Amino acid sequence: MSILREELFYRDILDVPPDIQELVRLWRNSDHVRKNMLSSNLISEQQHADWLKFLKSHPERQILRVAFYQDFPFGIITLKDMDEYASRSDWGMYIGNKTFLGKGFARPMLFGLLTWAFEEKGFRRLFTSVLGDNTRAIALYLDFGFHLEGRFEKHILRESGDLVDLYWLACFREQWSLPQGQASSISGIRITKV
Repeated sequence: MSILREELFYRDILDVPPDIQELVRLWRNSDHVRKNMLSSNLISEQQHADWLKFLKSHPERQILRVAFYQDFPFGIITLKDMDEYASRSDWGMYIGNKTFLGKGFARPMLFGLLTWAFEEKGFRRLFTSVLGDNTRAIALYLDFGFHLEGRFEKHILRESGDLVDLYWLACFREQWSLPQGQASSISGIRITKV
């Protein structure tokens, strides 16, 4: 797959057709996504519908954007538990379509999320939690200027019965380590605001 001349863009989940909204639920329920979530419970159609209603009625709390490549949806980025007064937000992202894993999409997705949070929303601080065995995500976040703020030892109980550590990472706007001049060349993908 050539991604050099194509664009990566985002659409609010409330502005995409119902079949793409349902696709997000199916991604969230897939094994490769669920294994990296704090809660690995399967999401029912009713739970998903209720969550979409929550997003519509509480845009100040959470916004989720679907990531597209060549008009093909493949993942999500989200700002959640947003606090405008304190200028901070939790966040998350994942690649839902397994075909896009390992193809260099995570870096431009994180760049898109940081641009959205720090430049568009004006937040001063972003934070997230990551399961201890998700080492690729931790390494990626550290590359983008996040720092470790804490660890909850053996905090998450897996379906397998294993206990996994939970790490807390944060980044301040001024620590964002990616030079702004590289915005158009990360992994060869041009990022556009939608």
